[in-house]
Amino acid sequence: MSESLVIIRTFDEYMDADEAQVELLSAGIYSLLFTEEATNPVASPSSPPGIALAVHARDADIAEAVLVARPVVR
Repeated sequence: MSESLVIIRTFDEYMDADEAQVELLSAGIYSLLFTEEATNPVASPSSPPGIALAVHARDADIAEAVLVARPVVR
């Protein structure tokens, strides 16, 4: 049985995407990171670069709550 993935966030910087992915993993939620080229291979050169964070559809609400609850460290 195949399960749908949903993109819950996009990031401009890989470091931010990686931190969010680690935070989800520490909460027991598996996720994947995709670049703009992987999600839209015909994107125009003027499209902003982005890293998409995707989770299983069943985990989307919990993943959003985990990311909202995490403090932003700069």
